[in-house]
Amino acid sequence: MKVPLLRWCYRATFPVIAGLVSPYYVHRLSKRGSPREGLSERMAFYARSTREAVGSGVDLWIHAVSVGEVLVALALLRELRRKSPELRVALTVTTITGRRVAMGAADSATIVLWSPVDFSGVVRRAFALLRPRALILVETEVWPNYLWEAKRRRVPVSLLNARLSPRTERWYRRFPEIFRPILRGLSLVLAQAPEDVDRLIGAGFPPEAIFVRGNLKYDVANLGSGGEGPPFSWWEGCGWPADALILLAGSTHPGEEEVMVDLYRESRHRHPKLRLVLAPRHVERSEEIRELCRKSGLCVVSRTELGKEMVQDAPPDVLLLDTTGELRFLYEKATLVFIGKSLRARGGQNFLEAAYAGKPILVGPNMQNFEMLVREFRRERAILQATDRAELGALLEELLTSEAMRSEFGKRARAVFAKNVGAAARAADDILGLLRAQAKVP
Repeated sequence: MKVPLLRWCYRATFPVIAGLVSPYYVHRLSKRGSPREGLSERMAFYARSTREAVGSGVDLWIHAVSVGEVLVALALLRELRRKSPELRVALTVTTITGRRVAMGAADSATIVLWSPVDFSGVVRRAFALLRPRALILVETEVWPNYLWEAKRRRVPVSLLNARLSPRTERWYRRFPEIFRPILRGLSLVLAQAPEDVDRLIGAGFPPEAIFVRGNLKYDVANLGSGGEGPPFSWWEGCGWPADALILLAGSTHPGEEEVMVDLYRESRHRHPKLRLVLAPRHVERSEEIRELCRKSGLCVVSRTELGKEMVQDAPPDVLLLDTTGELRFLYEKATLVFIGKSLRARGGQNFLEAAYAGKPILVGPNMQNFEMLVREFRRERAILQATDRAELGALLEELLTSEAMRSEFGKRARAVFAKNVGAAARAADDILGLLRAQAKVP
């Protein structure tokens, strides 16, 4: 399909599709904040204070979506600041939670904005404000109007930490006449692993633009290294013994807390020092999880209660993490870790922070979003993957019974992690090289 016709079709149909799916996204946004929050900025109508903060424009526009992509962007930004601290950066974020993370980590030379919706007029206004020398899209955020407007303005576009889900790859391969002309607008594609290259080329990405730089999610997990974590005085409020066996279930989704509670109840008779920490992916589910624990006959205390220094009648069986931002530090306290969205949901969650902490890691069968990571860790015997609940229980029992097994899997996980850190520094060199080349263009 010719690019002008493709552009016309997309610009005619996308607003219609966006209108049809908007009730679903409004419903999702309403769970985590006001769906109207940032509406003006999303349509690229900016307040005077924002226009003044942007001034004459930025060097880099980094576009992310939610928390995961924002953290990847921040890992890159940390390296960019080390190498070129004077860079002016705009970081645009789509979700409310992602924006909170970005705002908490932004520096004086970084402005955080809501991502403009991919309507041609909206994107044009955003470019007119930001006037970036280069645009960076994180992981899978390839939006046609972003690329077309960047090309019109001769702004190079990079795809950072590029990955393709099996579903996205199927779409790209099924409709090459639609996607290939769009993907050709990318100047630089930084792939995570060598095995990604053939898949990216087959999906229509420009071969000459693809370079393997490693997975920045390792650098995300390494973001807190060398710094101080949050104070853990509240942890003592649990009253758990120093030699307690802590099973931490991180980023759990509906149905998985019930499984972990059942496994805990089955195991604690054989392992009386066992304690359970539940860290749901969405803290707004905390009350239903608390009720689940109570109905199971377990004593539960929440992180916020301990933060208020409430006096416990007896040490709880379960600690419920009902805060955001602390899970990564809690891995240090764990004896072994289960990673959620892998047993009762699909896709999985990132387990690299647990690997950084050197903990034995358990996951379920559904780790589609981290397929290559799981493959690498399994190759090094650095992770345990169960096919179902029964196998998960058996693996948990093995780990609880054998301290040597726990130690060995933890050491291997840490070794795999240490071997792969550094992608952010390599990506920063590429981006700075792109900026230098752009500066030479008349």
